Amino acid sequence: MYRAPFPAQLSVSDRRVIDNNATDVRVYQVWKGSNKFFLGGRVIFGPDVRSIFLTISLIVIPVLLFCAFVSRRIIYAFDNHLGKLIIFILILLTVYDLILLLLTSGRDPGIIPRNSHPPELEEDGSTMSTDWLGSQSSAGVPNLPPTKDVVVNGVIVKVKYCQTCMLYRPPRCSHCSICNNCVERFDHHCPWVGQCIGKVCYASVLIFQFMKNVG
Repeated sequence: MYRAPFPAQLSVSDRRVIDNNATDVRVYQVWKGSNKFFLGGRVIFGPDVRSIFLTISLIVIPVLLFCAFVSRRIIYAFDNHLGKLIIFILILLTVYDLILLLLTSGRDPGIIPRNSHPPELEEDGSTMSTDWLGSQSSAGVPNLPPTKDVVVNGVIVKVKYCQTCMLYRPPRCSHCSICNNCVERFDHHCPWVGQCIGKVCYASVLIFQFMKNVG
């Protein structure tokens, strides 16, 4: 939740009055990405959230057709209620598949919050890449973003600076051009779920794809 800092000259009592009268601004209300929020910011979708309705229809319609035209033959073909059990398992897996789809589409995939101000290169100990220094134009405008060295498991890794989010992206982090956010362990932006596939929702996607292949 964003809140403007208090002036240093205010007393404690004045700060309490301002704090009680000020209206709090939620993070989703000042979000600079392209995401769409629902339920007071509790659910976050990508900008192409409408594609999830197509995905749901591609899952639900075949199941409904199966239950309407094939399920009766299965029920009569098997004895001891085995046919009914097969239909029940089919419906249960379909519901589970839809739950995984909604969890994947409506959750934060691992978005790294933006910085309000760019970091100071001299203060944080970052080092410029020689490729970046050599690619500067005559006017002094860089063609490539700066980088700095970080140590990961004893190995020096160069991380790139994101001009949009004003931060150094951790390893395996990329900026999604569709959602306009930096996502940790970014894999891709999936048009079927309308959301980025990243650190948080990657396991749900694997299970969802497995269930879809089984179905």
